[in-house]
Amino acid sequence: MAERRPAVTLRPMSQEEYDAWRERSEREYAADIAVSRDLDAESAAAASAGEFAQLLPDGLASRDMHLFTAEANGEPVGIGWFELRQRASGTSAWIFDIRLDEDRRGQGLGRALLDALHESARGLGASTMTLNVFGDNPTAIRLYETSGYVVTAQQMRLDL
Repeated sequence: MAERRPAVTLRPMSQEEYDAWRERSEREYAADIAVSRDLDAESAAAASAGEFAQLLPDGLASRDMHLFTAEANGEPVGIGWFELRQRASGTSAWIFDIRLDEDRRGQGLGRALLDALHESARGLGASTMTLNVFGDNPTAIRLYETSGYVVTAQQMRLDL
């Protein structure tokens, strides 16, 4: 008998959820790029704020951006954010953020959330989905690889 995956549904993020998510995400992204780009904390914070401002100039109403709250059994468990992009091969969705609440990890919800994002993007006309994952996140890398994602670019560093 096949293992039953928990159901995750997506709904549009509310303004209150967006405000809390954006503040947290800008801060956490700054910490990630401080390491990956070798930036001091102030430069990383400025870069993060600038990128978010450029990507989401109109917040939830930003063109081609789709921000969701993920729910399981009617309770919020995480978020998903992707952008629809027109490519030579057709419409593609780029995942900017996928996140489960820490207390909900390890329950199969991450894969269910990823599947829900795939379904939503497909419903909006996307034929491919792409993303970037930081190299120090083996759990996410494993999730993407076991979901059929393949490496299309890779950045590496050696400390001397």
